[in-house]
Amino acid sequence: MRESEVRASTHTLPIRVLVSEPDAVSRRLICSLLECDAGMTVTCVDDSRLVSSIQESAPDLVILDVHTPVIGRAPNWEAVGIKRAPATIVTAYDPSAVSEFASSAIDFLVKPFDAERFEAALDLARLRIAGARMEFDVGEKSSAQEQQRPARRFLQRMAVEADEKIVLVKVDDIRWMQSSGNHIRLHVGKTSHLIRQSMKNLQALLDPNRFLRIPFASKWQHVRKAERWTVPTPSKSQSRPTAKTAERHLVVQVLAGRFVLHLLL
Repeated sequence: MRESEVRASTHTLPIRVLVSEPDAVSRRLICSLLECDAGMTVTCVDDSRLVSSIQESAPDLVILDVHTPVIGRAPNWEAVGIKRAPATIVTAYDPSAVSEFASSAIDFLVKPFDAERFEAALDLARLRIAGARMEFDVGEKSSAQEQQRPARRFLQRMAVEADEKIVLVKVDDIRWMQSSGNHIRLHVGKTSHLIRQSMKNLQALLDPNRFLRIPFASKWQHVRKAERWTVPTPSKSQSRPTAKTAERHLVVQVLAGRFVLHLLL
């Protein structure tokens, strides 16, 4: 990203800069350069108020001395209670005084430094801040789109044939379902109804928090819930599938939320 692009990407919102620089000469240079930039707002604070000021104002950029007491031996901002770390420029008189905290900074300025050197560090900060803002905007947009997405509606009633009439059966009243080819038998209380539908297509219309699909091929799997009720197993009069039959499934309604079912062969 070119310098002009960096400046343009951060121009819409001013970059908030917090300065905690104990050296008077360096502080005057920093503040004079920042105040001449229309895209910057600058606040100077004593090192004793550094953390509280960051928590209150959430600056985009913090400039501080490597020996600032509050950072001490802290490896990063999170270690001193700052969850959303700002971009950071660290200053020092000694070029060998690079601490673990300073190594994670955008730039390390050895004092005394001139305006050209500071502007170079500032361009690095602009680049970091532009990237952070872009990521934040993308996250906000994705979150807003997710909230605006309409809630999915699941099947509430099913039309079945009973006594040569078409009646509506509430999905909540269905205890379990058994598939056979392109047909499904719905078990409702002591009665059952046969509908022409594939289990795959029907399952897509059912609330996954209410129904659990249990595959089997050559043997019945006795399904038992760990707590209060037992899934009914087919009676002796019902045909039992063999390895040669098409794949069949049980779909068991979960009456009190999502349960963990134990499958016993």
